[in-house]
Order: sequence, then C-alpha cells, then structure tokens
Amino acid sequence: MEVLSPAQTYPGVVLGILCAGVGAVLQGVESSVLWGLIGYFVGKSIQSTLWTITGERTS
Repeated sequence: MEVLSPAQTYPGVVLGILCAGVGAVLQGVESSVLWGLIGYFVGKSIQSTLWTITGERTS
C-alpha cells in the first residue's frame, strides 16, 4: 500500500484551507468562511471525478 500525501487523501480539506486563506487576505475574515466551504466542495468534486475516471478510490 502506497502512502498518499494529504492533498491526495483529503483534497476537500486542503483546498478548503487554501481558499479560506485567500479569502481572508483578499476579502476579510467573514468571506473566508464562504470561500473555505466553496473550496471544500470543489475539492470533493475533483476527488469524486478522479475516482470515476480511474475506477478506484485514492483514500
């Protein structure tokens, strides 16, 4: 079993944190919550798409 990086194992969480950070810098703390949620769901969508294409789960 190969060891996966956190970005491969938890893409929703990683992308959510990144988007929240960018939202905090550009628009303030209140907007960072919304950007974090958007990033999380975009990351989960990417993960699901990759599972569909490759035919296997990465985590």
